[in-house]
Amino acid sequence: MNFGCSCFSWETDDGKHLLGRTYDQPGNLAANRIAMLPSGFSMQTSTDPATTTRVSLRHALVGMAVMGLETPILVDGVNTHGLMGALLHYPGYAFYDTRHTSVNLHPGFLIAYLLGQCASIAEIVQLLPTINLTNEKVFGQEMPVHYIFSDCTGEAMILEPDAAGFSVHRHSLGVLTNSPNYDWQHTNLRNYIEVTNQHRPSQHIINHTFCGFSETASSGFGLPGDYASPARFVRLAFCKHFAVRGHNEIEGISKMFHNLAPVDIPEGLLGAHPNAYMQTLSTSVLCAESQTYYFSTPENRRICAVHLKSNCTEPTYFDLPQSQDICHFN
Repeated sequence: MNFGCSCFSWETDDGKHLLGRTYDQPGNLAANRIAMLPSGFSMQTSTDPATTTRVSLRHALVGMAVMGLETPILVDGVNTHGLMGALLHYPGYAFYDTRHTSVNLHPGFLIAYLLGQCASIAEIVQLLPTINLTNEKVFGQEMPVHYIFSDCTGEAMILEPDAAGFSVHRHSLGVLTNSPNYDWQHTNLRNYIEVTNQHRPSQHIINHTFCGFSETASSGFGLPGDYASPARFVRLAFCKHFAVRGHNEIEGISKMFHNLAPVDIPEGLLGAHPNAYMQTLSTSVLCAESQTYYFSTPENRRICAVHLKSNCTEPTYFDLPQSQDICHFN
């Protein structure tokens, strides 16, 4: 479960609330499906089916799922009340088994659990004291993660499993990448307060005049350009602050896919892993009001959509497109 990812919340002029993310990891998404889980679905709390307890979902949900267990690991999703959530890699900072509570839950199941039980961020906050995240491995690996949630109010909350328990950041910036923790990333933005989307005027230095190489060359000057988590956090915060909102859902979705481009990782640019490069394998945008899961992959750049059906009665799994769908004009 070695993955990166970048995520931010947004909204449209007509009040639609969105949550978008890149899904970055080595390899491919052969084990992934878009999952639609109905109300009443019996989910595991542990990866071991022989010892797990089970919880029934109160709300239906749809999202990206890693298959291979009886209960899929939901990495992001939206439920029938418009509550949205996503998990992102948090290596070196996640602490588990920090409390004694009534619900012991594998970190990979927290998205499905909270979306399945809660209708809003306020309800999540009420439920958190009953939850302990366990250090149980999945597929033989640890899963250090932290989380972002957003709902129809537009609030974005960051949730991090730290040594003292859950650190809850209400009314956050609505931006999340990976380690370090949210407080560090928030403070680090102070290094970039001079960055602007405006052209900088000519400067007079030692009796000489210096200007940028073009009319817009100095816009965004100072933004970090690498793919490390802090750099992606800064670029995404810059995009969220300055990007032009869409007027409606479709415009907003289209713009949000575009706004995630600065943190998209092409294959081959980020460190060779034993079997593959780290790369962006999927980009997803969720809408709270329509409860729609939009996504695209490098293999199929067309934006696809799965609409949550509140009356679904059985789990439904959708394969990801494996080939390009090109519109040929002649």
